[in-house]
Amino acid sequence: MAQLAFFVFLVFPLLIQAKSLSIEFYGESTLPKKTTVDGELVGGLSGIFWNGKRLYSVSDDRGKYGKPRFFEFDLIIKSSTVKLEPLKAIKLEGIDSKWRLDLEGISLLPNGDFVFTSEGDNNVKPRALPKVFITNANGAYKSELLVPSKFLPDLLGQQKKGIQNNRGFEGLTSSSDGQNIYIMNESPIMGDQKAKNDAQWLRMIHYIKEGDSFKIHEEYAYLLDHQDKTGKGTEVFRGLSDVLYVGDSKFITLERGARLGSQGITYAASIYLVDFSKSKDISTIDNLSLSNAVSAPKERLIDFEQTLINFKIENYESLSWGPILPDGRRTLLVLSDNNFSNRENTQLLVFAVKEVE
Repeated sequence: MAQLAFFVFLVFPLLIQAKSLSIEFYGESTLPKKTTVDGELVGGLSGIFWNGKRLYSVSDDRGKYGKPRFFEFDLIIKSSTVKLEPLKAIKLEGIDSKWRLDLEGISLLPNGDFVFTSEGDNNVKPRALPKVFITNANGAYKSELLVPSKFLPDLLGQQKKGIQNNRGFEGLTSSSDGQNIYIMNESPIMGDQKAKNDAQWLRMIHYIKEGDSFKIHEEYAYLLDHQDKTGKGTEVFRGLSDVLYVGDSKFITLERGARLGSQGITYAASIYLVDFSKSKDISTIDNLSLSNAVSAPKERLIDFEQTLINFKIENYESLSWGPILPDGRRTLLVLSDNNFSNRENTQLLVFAVKEVE
């Protein structure tokens, strides 16, 4: 896999000089309903990674339609035409069944290993804990990363701490050199919920590679945008769906919301550029909502409801860099999770990105 690692590094140079980014919609591709590959249903896609040749995406199926798995796709982007085609399904092997995986994030390290995040399951007894773990290229388990105790729900009884059910580690990304892994929770952990207002504080966990393993380095504070109300309805939920490494302490985040209006529940989504360069370690703070913590500053790059007026807003959950366009711009990929529902689609959006000084 050494050749793959070298190829990835060349395809994704760091955007370390950019003060901001300009994003322009380029094209989209929607998979047919009930698409299958290798006998596995393609759905619930909740994390993606482009390795320079193929697109990988993980399914958040909790076992209803199949075993824990991720998929390899062929992705062709040419003259504003986008084609996404599943090539194979890869099942995870060597995973303890008690983990009750709810896979949400996927990233690829330069040595060919995959990193995954799982939300676990708070509805079972004992509760299944959130996980961050590494497999080889074929999906065979290799190792697990430590998760701070503040993110772990009580195993039994009334839950007093940890992630909320189905609102755990949605965000996962890694630095281009494979020395850093970053994960983020979708919604505030219980310890950060006792707010004096409606502020929703999240934490980014930063892991650094030491030898053959990854160790927790620091945690950083991130504040979700306030839920809002528009002509399309009142936003009743907002969470972080994914995070993507840019470089020089900058990241792209995807926030996804749900509105309740005259048409029932509809989705909203926005993309932000976030600067963590001045963020301080908040790992020792018990409750962010009652502290003097400062969120990393962010700039909204695109509001899907205002930009994608010709499309139905889907349940967008994942981010990845994509192929380089002929004009030199790199692409940003955004994929939706269809929740295995006939009313929702698996849709890949492609944006052209350029640096703004």
